[in-house]
Amino acid sequence: MDNAQTPYWPRQGTTEGEWWRFSSYELRDGCIRPSEGAKVEWYDPWPAFQGTRRQTIGQAPHAAQPNYQSLMKLVHGLEYVPGRKRYPDCLTHKSQALILEWCREYGLLGVLLSRWEAISLAPQRRDGDHWFQRRYFRAFGQVVQMNETTGDLKDRLPTVLIHDLNSLQVTEESPERTWSRFFPSVEFSERNTFPYPQPYTDRFCQIYGERLIDFCNAAKLLVGAMLYLREKQDSPSADAQARTQARDVINLLRRPVSSVLDFEQDRSVRSRRIAPSLLASFADMFAQDLVFKQPTLRCSCCGIPFVSSAYQVKYCSVTCRLRQQKRHLRAQIRSAKALRAQGQSIPQIAAALSQSLVTIRGWLRNKKGKRIKM
Repeated sequence: MDNAQTPYWPRQGTTEGEWWRFSSYELRDGCIRPSEGAKVEWYDPWPAFQGTRRQTIGQAPHAAQPNYQSLMKLVHGLEYVPGRKRYPDCLTHKSQALILEWCREYGLLGVLLSRWEAISLAPQRRDGDHWFQRRYFRAFGQVVQMNETTGDLKDRLPTVLIHDLNSLQVTEESPERTWSRFFPSVEFSERNTFPYPQPYTDRFCQIYGERLIDFCNAAKLLVGAMLYLREKQDSPSADAQARTQARDVINLLRRPVSSVLDFEQDRSVRSRRIAPSLLASFADMFAQDLVFKQPTLRCSCCGIPFVSSAYQVKYCSVTCRLRQQKRHLRAQIRSAKALRAQGQSIPQIAAALSQSLVTIRGWLRNKKGKRIKM
């Protein structure tokens, strides 16, 4: 029986991308997958994150948000249909469209690639009665170790070593149980015998998909932990056990992120970080910001979480600041009219609302522009 081992470094020498995204996605049979004919693109989410460190977030928070804030915003904006519990029907059509739009910009979360440890494929026939079996092992980051065994293997069963997102307890199971659910194009009868592509290859990306329930649960798990650690960081009333659980979620999700040595085209050596999934990248980015005291705030206008080093900032964008100013103005005009209806004078109203007499007169002036008596 022969054995061959090969380490696989994804996209070595062809691109600097760390994650993939397709030009369009669709939701079919409850699964988010690339649309037919969509083009794949590899990109690196880290330079954009590192760029936020070079900007004054307090002056323009909307222009310098870390990548993971987009997931916070997405989860915050999801709307659920009352009385429905099953995906995708429990999400409104608007929310489903928001998720597809988010995936076009960032790609899928890589839920399976955050959970797997190894997979032994079903034995395949090569020539005549010769059989071979391939095994893929997670090495570090996106590096995969491939082992191929030949011989009398036709009776060997395929197996997967996998764990939950927030657990290290590894389970050995058949591909049909968990692995196959991330490959919606595989026929039901072939879930165990299908020759699944090696992780991170182009073929793997093309047929990989995430069920809406898996995507949403993973997003809510990460965002929930991030918001709890941010908002309860300095609170004496924060539950110690809940804080510990939130911390453990972040550590477990970022655990497989690796710092590795790699070669440049000129044969020089450099160090780079490789994450097995976008989910792991976001968890690692958040952990770095948490250490560097970049707090997460909630916009006083829309309620969306945003990151800012300036604690006095109240709004996530200029749009929200202007919208809130208009709301405040309309509220004061209503108060001025209500006080006037109660018989108060313009000087009394101006004092109560901390406004000038000219401003109050303008608010109370009728449509014909007649002067208001004091």
